Amino acid sequence: MTQAAYKCPNCERMVVVWEYAGQYTGVADKDTAQSRNWGNPTFIPDHRDSEAYPDVPEHIGLAATEATLCFSAGAYRAVGALARAVIEATAKDKGAEGKDLYKRIEALADAEHIRKHTKDQAHEVRHFGNGMAHGDFTKPVSKEDAEEIIALMSEVLDEVYQSPARLERVKQAREAKKTGVTSAPDGSEAMPL
Repeated sequence: MTQAAYKCPNCERMVVVWEYAGQYTGVADKDTAQSRNWGNPTFIPDHRDSEAYPDVPEHIGLAATEATLCFSAGAYRAVGALARAVIEATAKDKGAEGKDLYKRIEALADAEHIRKHTKDQAHEVRHFGNGMAHGDFTKPVSKEDAEEIIALMSEVLDEVYQSPARLERVKQAREAKKTGVTSAPDGSEAMPL
């Protein structure tokens, strides 16, 4: 087995490259390595996909993005812990009080921040994440399970933050058309039409 450390050309952090067979000549770019027929090296970490949550408060959005990075890295238990924490941070941000996350989710629904089915989705994230939060690691976590939890977490964030923000942008655009004021591409107000 051959191993080497390189700097990622995208994020400039260290990556470890290894392969079991063949001569590895030291390229820190997976596409280049494969196109030059240098075997099939493994990159740790490999390219990771993530999802951004631009209309979510930064401290919550970054944690949600980190959960999606954990998913793409195969860290499925971490997905559960972070997704649960994102739901709890969302409830706290909206002033949903309670002695535990169950009560906070119920308070989110009572305050009409989420609908009933979204409340149920938040509880599913809570159930899944409870095992991670309380150290119950006896059962393996599958990719499919973690993928579902990411989707449910995203649904909650969409309903609480992103959907209202989209609606507000549409309303503002409509109002701007009525008054003859448009927005410039950078979001600043442009001259009247």
